[in-house]
Amino acid sequence: MSERSGMRWLQLTYKVPSEPSQKRVWVWRRLQHLGAYPLQHSVYVLPFTEEVEKQFRQLASEIREMGGEACLFTLVALDPADEERMLETLLEARHREYDQVIQLGERFLTHAASLADIECQSEVVQAELGDCLEKLHGLFRSARRHDLLGSLTAAKRATAAELLASCEQLFRILVEGDYSRARRLLAFYGESLAGTVEERQQLADSSTVAG
Repeated sequence: MSERSGMRWLQLTYKVPSEPSQKRVWVWRRLQHLGAYPLQHSVYVLPFTEEVEKQFRQLASEIREMGGEACLFTLVALDPADEERMLETLLEARHREYDQVIQLGERFLTHAASLADIECQSEVVQAELGDCLEKLHGLFRSARRHDLLGSLTAAKRATAAELLASCEQLFRILVEGDYSRARRLLAFYGESLAGTVEERQQLADSSTVAG
């Protein structure tokens, strides 16, 4: 029976001492942090990349240091449906985090547009925008930490990164009080982002099908 040609996956299988329970919780949280797919109890997989191998090797070493056992395997799914199901679950989770960045970024731009229209120079309002921008950075950093899927999430990741950069640029311009330039940029962002989001979503959908 010939093995199906498909993408490589890296599998981490582990066992940790039952006590103290904090050890099991710590390992579970690390795997959640890495965005790994739970194939079954104490068995997690991710598409194989050098970064995934580095992270899994480090985690396996830490598990052994705490008195547990850990094994790493590379594998290929024999059933395309199984692989598609795992990829869809992983992509949905990563896209959901990037979508949070995109949605908050769009609200930021909407609020910024209202401020540019009335040429608001309130320090309180600018501080609110600054807090929103800081939250955007936090959401994006969190999404990137959990994203080890490489090219599979490139389109959504780029959309979120571009939107974040747009919000940063617009915030600086509003703080400087250059409202005419802010309105021009907002008009440009509104047109370009609408097209880019649709194009990248189509690319992401086609990549998922191809995978």
